[in-house]
Amino acid sequence: MTFNWILATLAAVLILGGLSFYLGRLLWLIKQQELKQQQVVAAKNANLTESIVLIAKAMREEQCELSEGALRIWVLLDHLQLANKPDAVQAYPGLFKMYDVVKDMPTHQARKERDKKEIRHLDYLREQAEINLKAEIMADVHKLLEFFQKPQQK
Repeated sequence: MTFNWILATLAAVLILGGLSFYLGRLLWLIKQQELKQQQVVAAKNANLTESIVLIAKAMREEQCELSEGALRIWVLLDHLQLANKPDAVQAYPGLFKMYDVVKDMPTHQARKERDKKEIRHLDYLREQAEINLKAEIMADVHKLLEFFQKPQQK
């Protein structure tokens, strides 16, 4: 009878040990997967940040149209995954206003398929928005460059 208890206890210990090892292994794998995911997000954020800074500098140097830069930056900001990312609509109102003007305008093939009179009208609206929003957009570009060129706290 005592032998059976010892055998049952030993079996229970072995089963619990095996399950503990299995659980530990699963937890370790989950941790490794989380680390890989964080590395992927960090690499993506680095690429997005680099692109934002590059476009903002081009806008500041007037090497990129304000509407083009605003559209591109806005999409990049939307994809950015930062813990301390500001609300872009509040932080960059000029860029948002410009984005709002051009976001639904046709590009590439869709633009070629539109009536020339309609395209001229859309271009006029875009150019007027660029003129009217230039000061706000340039202030936002300055804020963007300040935010993205400072060292990020971890």
